[in-house]
Amino acid sequence: MSQELIETANQSTDQRRVEHSGETVLLSSGKTAWEGILLEHIHLPASDISDVTAMSHHLTLQLGTSKTVELKVNGKFSRQQMIPGNICITPVQHLHAIRWQSDMEVLAMTLEPTFVMKAFQESVNPDRVELVMQRSQSDPLIREILLALKVELEAGCPSGRLYGEAMGTALAVHLLKTYTMLKSTPSQYEDGLPQHKLTQVLDYIQAHLDRDLRLADLAAFTGISQYYFCRLFKRSLGVTPHQYVLQQRIERSKQLLKQKDLAIADIALMCGFKNQSHLTTLFGKSTGTTPKSFRTFA
Repeated sequence: MSQELIETANQSTDQRRVEHSGETVLLSSGKTAWEGILLEHIHLPASDISDVTAMSHHLTLQLGTSKTVELKVNGKFSRQQMIPGNICITPVQHLHAIRWQSDMEVLAMTLEPTFVMKAFQESVNPDRVELVMQRSQSDPLIREILLALKVELEAGCPSGRLYGEAMGTALAVHLLKTYTMLKSTPSQYEDGLPQHKLTQVLDYIQAHLDRDLRLADLAAFTGISQYYFCRLFKRSLGVTPHQYVLQQRIERSKQLLKQKDLAIADIALMCGFKNQSHLTTLFGKSTGTTPKSFRTFA
């Protein structure tokens, strides 16, 4: 059956994908603060997609049961089995055609080309790197990243913006290392962040704990890519940026809870939590008690 193809733009990011008539989006990161990536859980009807050009890098993780699809290669269609847990990679500007005869369920990730390039900027020339199309590829790392982001999204993104952007960065770097014609040579960083740069980052975090911090802003202090920033930050402090930020928010909330005149709902916002419920959930996981109980004995 023929499908009408509609070009759509995500509300909070620039990345776009082709939307299929009759599809059902079961879950979407479109309203989150994640930049450069869009994750969607989609139910697709039987489709016949002819000669469509990808508008961004696009990954799909096959869910449910195996499906037979027909792919157009060199002007001819050939059948291929899409196995649950395997992934497909469609690079930006790739012209492709595909059709299938029964409903399909996928986890789809759209990545802006600029996001992919910036993730690994030290060793990548954007004009010389091109991702290679893959169909029903077994890649446990991509599978686990997409599934982890799905769990995070289903939970309401309790780990914040940093977690999603860090996972997206790890995914982008893996694509560049594994699925390009031109292999890049990664820069070598043996030590952690220089102390003066680490101090700048930590001071910035403390001054902006009430905000939904961006990974790009933290990495900018160091002059290195988001990927290497995450690696060196963890090497310096033993925790990832999003784990450190959460620790600091919990510690600040403990201090503020000692001020009995402050409402817990206000403390939550002052520490960068979405609301009191968000604070209560993460405070409980970290301390084993609730903010209210902690205040009682503080």
